[in-house]
Amino acid sequence: MNESRHWVLLTLVMAALPSFIRLPWWVAVIGLAGGLLQYAGTWRRGWYGRAAGLVLLAAAVAGIWFSFESWFAGDAVLSFFITVVFLKWGEARTRRDFLLLIFAAVILAAVGALSFESLLNLLHMLAVVFALTLSLIAIHMEGGKPLFLVRRAGLLVVLGLPLMLLLFLTFPRIPGPLWDIGLAFGLPIKALMDRTPGDHGKATALQPGGVQLAKQENNNVLVAEFEGAVPFKSRLYWRGPVFWDYDGENWTLPDDWNDRGRLLKGSIRSKAQLDRILHTRDTPVRYTLRVMPNGGRWLYGLDVPAAPAPESMISEDLQLLSIRRIDDFEPKLQMLSYLDYSAGDRLSPEQRARALAWPENTNPRLLALGRQLAGEHRDAGEIVHQVYTTLAAGGYRFEQAHIVEPGANLLDRFFFDEKRGGVEYLAGATAMLMRAAGIPARLVSGYRGGTIIALTNFVIVKQADAHAWVEIWQDGQGWSRVEALDIVAPPPEEKSAAAKPKETPQPATVVEMKQEGQAAEQPREAKREPKAKAPAPRPDKGWTLPDWASVFGSMQKWVINYNPDRQMELLKGVGLPDSNWADLLIGGVAGVLGVLSLYGAVAWRRSRKAMDRVARSWAGFCRRMAKQGVAKTAQECPRDFLARIRRERPELTSAAEDIVGRYIDIRYGGNHDPGAAQLFRRQIERFLSMT
Repeated sequence: MNESRHWVLLTLVMAALPSFIRLPWWVAVIGLAGGLLQYAGTWRRGWYGRAAGLVLLAAAVAGIWFSFESWFAGDAVLSFFITVVFLKWGEARTRRDFLLLIFAAVILAAVGALSFESLLNLLHMLAVVFALTLSLIAIHMEGGKPLFLVRRAGLLVVLGLPLMLLLFLTFPRIPGPLWDIGLAFGLPIKALMDRTPGDHGKATALQPGGVQLAKQENNNVLVAEFEGAVPFKSRLYWRGPVFWDYDGENWTLPDDWNDRGRLLKGSIRSKAQLDRILHTRDTPVRYTLRVMPNGGRWLYGLDVPAAPAPESMISEDLQLLSIRRIDDFEPKLQMLSYLDYSAGDRLSPEQRARALAWPENTNPRLLALGRQLAGEHRDAGEIVHQVYTTLAAGGYRFEQAHIVEPGANLLDRFFFDEKRGGVEYLAGATAMLMRAAGIPARLVSGYRGGTIIALTNFVIVKQADAHAWVEIWQDGQGWSRVEALDIVAPPPEEKSAAAKPKETPQPATVVEMKQEGQAAEQPREAKREPKAKAPAPRPDKGWTLPDWASVFGSMQKWVINYNPDRQMELLKGVGLPDSNWADLLIGGVAGVLGVLSLYGAVAWRRSRKAMDRVARSWAGFCRRMAKQGVAKTAQECPRDFLARIRRERPELTSAAEDIVGRYIDIRYGGNHDPGAAQLFRRQIERFLSMT
């Protein structure tokens, strides 16, 4: 195995290269030092070699201790694995050892692919696959010349490319972890969770940065199976806590929010009662809801529920709640919801006061702006439109990770100064701006969207989908949703429509944002920017170099970013708009079988048409021996055939020994010298002429 070990080392280094770049420098040094033990000769087999291996292993342990916070962190485990793999290569001697290292290289290559997502990484993966193939051939064909090994590996890779491309295009794209498929088809949600019970259902306040904190815990919340097509993810609002009370920094629930008696007393108990308060109910959807244990009562029904389900109730805030706490079971409900709604019978004086409450001596600029809007517009719809116009033209940026420094006038600093932050700031500022304009408003928290299992009607909602939005009250219409996020950061499928507000007969205005202590100026007519002149067409200069940026951009889109949406786009492009995951699997399997059948047919035809000369000469020798009374049987190996020739036709023993010996050397001894094959054919021709 002296020659194949070089190929194995090359494969290991190539597979570990992305990890070497990302991990601390000492990982590469220790790993390569351990690999050099392979070239230490007999020295590595003595106690010197074992001591050197132990020293390198101890150095790796020390490096992990000082470089990582935990022994079981992902990079710590990977660093130890790389060290062990290269130390194993340093002492490898048998074919079994080298095969084990090849499998380790496959793991290293897969882990390295997780570190970078670029076309360069794609080319690196193709090179690693070629090196893996070449190493396997070298291990099983010891003594093969490098050029022969490279050509054979290249042939196998080229033959595998159509299969790779076919599976890449047709295998259903699955966003998120593969185990999400199991969740969608009935695997208990908690089976894939930590053993500690979920407690996100126990939250009683929404603090600055609270949504960002929830998004960092990417645990599963619920699974929904829709009847028919899944709506746009941007239209899926999974309703949770509803906040009325704001203290200038935090939104909080009442102390008795979880009192079962109070919830039952104010709940909507029948579909008829719910129908009476639903003024608008469009876009009905039916779905099956499965919720993971969360420590509370939240079932996170899709806005807005059309009827209560068994063992559940609909609160006066239109929340779908469980009768008992969801601690150790997974509720499964058949639900009907309306995506477009306005709901509410009447607003009591107490509720109106809560929905208009403003903490004293807080956010004066936001309060002044709201009062200005109320003075200029009497209709709630016009005020909402003006707020949308301000958000669209004000240079606001949605940055969920940005935290506005806590303290006095938090929303003022977000809305007028920083103009960037998470959805809790945007929704909170919008709600309080509505209150300042005299429109009752409240903050609703929960989740938006989810992950669609490709080509199915299942949606998995995780804590990373945490969201907050605003509801405003209009007399005669009830509560309706106001989503400021879609103005600042429009969803992809609605970007062209949501990027600018609806047109109204009134001229567009821009509200000036002043520093604290200054009043906002009167709105002024928005200045129209002169249209830029279109660039003059360039003269035709004949053939030019291709636009490489466009070429690589297309590769990035269709290779690196080949997601479920791209796959559906491709299917629609070839005239299959209504395909599902089963159709893709059937098409993929049929394609693979077709390619393999084509390869088999070509191989069979070549074997029939161009049997190699050595085999033809051997077949001629066997036929002549059959005429001499010594017919070779199908199960008889060449050595047994020679033994029978010695017994039955001893006068032919000398010639037969030479021919059989040369045949065994060529066919089974690895002798690929063309001169040996030519001499073998001459010996048989001489034998045939003599007999």
